[in-house]
Amino acid sequence: MKLRKLELKNFRQFYGQQSVEFSTDREKNITLIHAENGTGKTAFLNAILWCFYEVTTQNFKDPSNILNKVAKSEGDSNYFVKIEFEDDNGKIYLAQRSVSPQNKNFKVFELQGYSYAEIDTPNSFINSVIPKDMAKYFFFQGEGIGKISSAKGDSIVKQAIREILGFTIAEKALQDVKAIRKNYQSEMAKADKQGIVAEKQKKITALENQLASYKEAIQRSEQAISYYEATIAEIDEQLQSSDSKTIQQIHNLRLEKEKQLKREKGLQQDALEEKVGLISDYATTVFGLKLAQTALDFIDESEYKGTIPAPYNEQLVQDILKEALCICGADIKPGTEAFNKINALLKQASDPMLENRVRKARSQLTSIQQNAIKSKKLFSSNIHKLAQAETNIVRLTKEIADLSVKIQGLTDLESINNLEKERSRANNNLRQELQSLGNAKAKLENSEKELPALKNEISRLDAYSSEMLKYKDLASYAEQVETLIDSTLQNAEKDVEKRIIEKVNKYLSMFVRQDYKAKLNPHTFEIRLIDSSGHVVAESDGQALLLSLTFISSLIELSRERKNARGQILTPGAIAPFVVDAPFGDLDNKYKGHVASAIPSSVEQVVFLLSSSHWEGTVEENIRAKVGLEYNMVLEEPSSTVDKQSNRIFVCGKEYDTARYGQTIERTLIEEVGNYVN
Repeated sequence: MKLRKLELKNFRQFYGQQSVEFSTDREKNITLIHAENGTGKTAFLNAILWCFYEVTTQNFKDPSNILNKVAKSEGDSNYFVKIEFEDDNGKIYLAQRSVSPQNKNFKVFELQGYSYAEIDTPNSFINSVIPKDMAKYFFFQGEGIGKISSAKGDSIVKQAIREILGFTIAEKALQDVKAIRKNYQSEMAKADKQGIVAEKQKKITALENQLASYKEAIQRSEQAISYYEATIAEIDEQLQSSDSKTIQQIHNLRLEKEKQLKREKGLQQDALEEKVGLISDYATTVFGLKLAQTALDFIDESEYKGTIPAPYNEQLVQDILKEALCICGADIKPGTEAFNKINALLKQASDPMLENRVRKARSQLTSIQQNAIKSKKLFSSNIHKLAQAETNIVRLTKEIADLSVKIQGLTDLESINNLEKERSRANNNLRQELQSLGNAKAKLENSEKELPALKNEISRLDAYSSEMLKYKDLASYAEQVETLIDSTLQNAEKDVEKRIIEKVNKYLSMFVRQDYKAKLNPHTFEIRLIDSSGHVVAESDGQALLLSLTFISSLIELSRERKNARGQILTPGAIAPFVVDAPFGDLDNKYKGHVASAIPSSVEQVVFLLSSSHWEGTVEENIRAKVGLEYNMVLEEPSSTVDKQSNRIFVCGKEYDTARYGQTIERTLIEEVGNYVN
């Protein structure tokens, strides 16, 4: 999509009817609009958002009061915004939102030859061009963006990634499918006259609710852990840069002790897991050792007495009787005394299968004895590991606490003491959250094991009527759809996490002076700068803004790449103009120049709304060759010029007003300037 022309009437500062044409040239793809603070930059940006979606940016004050105040005083209550644009295939459209005393209208027309044909579903059509959720990243308010790595940065990044992927509709569909499944399960329970299925379904529903609460608890703990770890890392950076060498030395020693403590806790955890494994592998051996020894003694004694195995083999006796021939060569005929005596031996003869079982029993009992010797060594080693780790943990914990006290005692500086207190609080909170995380994960694991068993029980029941079977199948289909949507969203989110950071780092490599990279926390979605050692950087305001701009640029690039994405769940991306109000804020001149040159290279059409403090210098130098059309917003006021400073700007060597006083009407005019004036 490319903007071709914007026309507005009586929209905030813009009295009467005014228009702006946008550059659609591939090489000169920038439309530059100069506007000092208070003249109408933000109103202009919001005119686009309001026309397309009837929404405004957060910093647009009093959004319900759009009508120009001069027009209102003259009795004119009509205002509108019209935007002419073309799609990726070159088709031209006109979007028009208007308000009059009689009604409000939003219409979209397609240019067909020399006339416009109205589109039946304008809202749906605009959403198909640029989805509403993505619009805020294309029509972008730069002032007040703040840090995407601040306390609220996690929600900003996560929300942005989800919206640029088109999660909104899919997540609503997921909630609907869940509700449908639960409704089918409820209907199945109602149709259960015996109440057997209903009872089990009630347990399943309760368990599913528990699972959801455990997952939420895990997410909260992971976010809190990441926050406290980042807080501690930032405090450590400040302490390491302290003016006091003694404090630096003690703090670095504490950091080393904390690394050792972390390592010992890891060893302790490994030993505990090993202990669980040993109990699982050798519990039978340990508890069955005495029984095994008793059984072996019994077998040995029975063999000594000749009762195990029996003195005669059953198969041998049978063969003698069958062949009527003794192993000594004598004939054994039926009815003879010899035959009868040998036949009587069958009562004492041993069964070969019994002999085999005795041999196996001996083998297993012997194995238990051998494993008992092995397990004793393994358990002894494990006990030693646990004891050693626990001893080291106690020692290191005390040493760390002593070092912290030592730091507080070495300085009277309130700032250092406050940092130490904050670090101590963060550490305590971190320990609590780690414990909470472990508990929640254990509960989740147990519940996840229990749920399939319950579902299997309910699926095997024979108590289903035809009506119950109908709802059972419907619930099963809904669950399959639910699983498909959920897995698709999770996989897409993980994929984009990686791609976004790759793109952010691509831009940072062009802009940032230091060897810094961006890192995304998978739990909080917080994006922070890290140095070459992997330590979190305490960003300056300029670096934070730069990180935010590179993130937005990466989102736009990702959306363009996803333009032709196909699927039944996620919304395809969009190719759209980048209309940005005051993007450069706290950036220094070098950063401004880098960002200004990079944005037009990554976006097909750019509209910059810039005050003189933003565009003069390196910005102008880097974008001048790519400017296709250029305008200036002029503030006109009835007041005199007394006590008013002269407001003028220079564009391409020519001087232009930014404000005119002693005029008949208070308004903002949009005038062509530079080399583009006809």
